[in-house]
Amino acid sequence: MEKIEKSKINSLDFDNWEDYVGDLTTNARWISSLNEKPLFGNWLIPKRKNLPKIPDDVKSHHGIWISEIPYQTIMRFTKENDLVWSIFGGTGIDYDIATFLNRRCIINDLFPKRDFIIEADSSNFKLNEKAKLVLAHPPYWDMVHYTEDENDGSNQKSLLDFIRWWEKIVLNVNESIDDNGHLILACGNMYKNSEEICLGEILKNICLANGYILKQHIIKDYGETKGSEAKNYNVNYYRQLKGGYGNFYGDNVFILKRAKSKNNIKEAYEYIFRKD
Repeated sequence: MEKIEKSKINSLDFDNWEDYVGDLTTNARWISSLNEKPLFGNWLIPKRKNLPKIPDDVKSHHGIWISEIPYQTIMRFTKENDLVWSIFGGTGIDYDIATFLNRRCIINDLFPKRDFIIEADSSNFKLNEKAKLVLAHPPYWDMVHYTEDENDGSNQKSLLDFIRWWEKIVLNVNESIDDNGHLILACGNMYKNSEEICLGEILKNICLANGYILKQHIIKDYGETKGSEAKNYNVNYYRQLKGGYGNFYGDNVFILKRAKSKNNIKEAYEYIFRKD
């Protein structure tokens, strides 16, 4: 067994690391349900009764991510009393989980759903101190059209406009994230104009081109959704057969670290997207 040293990024007790088995995961595939014992590499998302729940009056909000994402990442990449910044406030669950875990949290949104969410645009909102962890669950471009606000990602007219919108946010986050801090990006794929767009991959690449390295790529299944209900499944199946596409596997969750790539990732991307 290698020598155990105290972590610089979290409050975990590595002298008793076995206590976290079954609670914290390092697996790359998260699944909501399984009839058999999970295969190696899969993480069966637990039903935690002790964590804060999304209030009933905001449950209908589109784009909700599960509390397991902030729980896992806050536990793994911050210490108690560290600052967590949630840049798309949504239902406020990030704030609830961070507070539950004794972390401080600043949370903002263009259109706050709860009193403690600051009304602010993440492309220009400034923090007074550096955040150790930034949580980001952006809109899937115009899949769900939220507002007519020009600063709303879902109101961008083209994919390129959406990418430029995201890059502005990343560059602004860079001013308020700690050196070696972590950015958690959750974004999957979308289907538009007879074409599947790997939207999360594109947004992740923008991060890699602007001072981040990828620490882990997690695939989380969608779990039970309206699309998976029996009454909708057959319709979707018919459309997929006819249109020549298929079911999406789930959300991408990217764990990114603010650090310089020793593999010259930025240089590689500049080569791939060179203009001849």
